[in-house]
Amino acid sequence: MKILFVCRGNTGRSQMAEAFYNQLTGSQDAHSAGTRVADSGTTVSTRGGENIIAVMKELGIDVSGNIRAQIDEEETRHYEKVVVMAEPETIPEWLPKLPSYEYWEVSDPKGSSLEDTRKIRDEIRQRVSELVQHT
Repeated sequence: MKILFVCRGNTGRSQMAEAFYNQLTGSQDAHSAGTRVADSGTTVSTRGGENIIAVMKELGIDVSGNIRAQIDEEETRHYEKVVVMAEPETIPEWLPKLPSYEYWEVSDPKGSSLEDTRKIRDEIRQRVSELVQHT
């Protein structure tokens, strides 16, 4: 299943979900984007993703070179599911209207401690695992 994971800045939550989905399915069917991406086209390592990189490396996953992207309405139509973890006030009004839209309430790890980032990582891994099991 082609799936798009979306968070606010495309540095943390969506990047972790994309990596977990692709690892669990042995595919490259998941991608990620953000609702408000400053410096689209930069990597996770250049945009304050140190804790994200560290907690993912603990599980043998390197997201440091992943490219950050701004969500695009036309692009979302190519996905069977669009999972959004961004704060509601940052979500474009057209996004929840998509038939493929699903919302997950997951805390933003920006500015969080390493321990809190691990908890968010583990929550995302559990949610993605459940998603994969039910598809």
